[in-house]
Amino acid sequence: MNYDFTLLSVGYAQHNGDWNFEHICSSFTRIYWVTEGCGEVTLAGHTHRLTPGNLYLIPALASHSDHSNSRFCHYYLHFLDASMQIYEFYQQYRLPFCIPATEVDQRIIRYLLTLAPDLALQDSDPATYETTTKMLRVVKSFQNRPKAAQMEINGLLHVLFAHFAAKAELRTAISDQRIINALWTINNDLAHVPSLDELANEACLNKNSFIRQFRRQTGSTPTDYIIHRRIIRAQLLFINGSRSIKTVAHDVGYDNPSYFARTFKRIVGITPIDFIRQNR
Repeated sequence: MNYDFTLLSVGYAQHNGDWNFEHICSSFTRIYWVTEGCGEVTLAGHTHRLTPGNLYLIPALASHSDHSNSRFCHYYLHFLDASMQIYEFYQQYRLPFCIPATEVDQRIIRYLLTLAPDLALQDSDPATYETTTKMLRVVKSFQNRPKAAQMEINGLLHVLFAHFAAKAELRTAISDQRIINALWTINNDLAHVPSLDELANEACLNKNSFIRQFRRQTGSTPTDYIIHRRIIRAQLLFINGSRSIKTVAHDVGYDNPSYFARTFKRIVGITPIDFIRQNR
């Protein structure tokens, strides 16, 4: 995959009990290098401690909450993938949340700070920098940098991301061609996914056998898989356009916008309206 990384923010933050933000779900990836103190990130239902000497990665579109009631100092990087391919990578691979910060990592982060000192955040509250106007201004500013500078920053971000990717695990090694075919059918048109009976018939299995084999191969039931794929697709549609909630709901297979909104909040942790506010 050919990722096209745009650096949105880089800087060093010092907190004293004021790093507390709830239900953040961004279109960009975050990397933290903790140097002092301790913080916590709640991600996918698990609370992780952030301690000095480590790098931490929060994938794009991952809903999370941040907490620290004491001194907490860290470098931060926020970067966007203009190619949008990174979202598919996150679906295929499980990246580690934490890896040791090597000397190379530390040098890269410090060097990025010297390359883009103008990208330090004025306020750590996501509500102050995840607005449409500010995001567009930062992206435009990055694109106006000399091409050589863009290439250098992009390459350094690739190196940092590669250190996490080197320890990634394939989410599922699917060997059953019947399930591979079912996955293709589902993802080919999320707005018109066949019923479970139809998917089972295509796989030449009865419904219960199909569900068991699907779960054995993917780690998820067909229904849960379809829901999660639809919500991920909805997030991307919200980020990339000005579609209404009703239109996006229809585009991913929900005729009832209210039901779609409830499902979206259950999976993402925030309502579609709040997600749009954070990412437009």
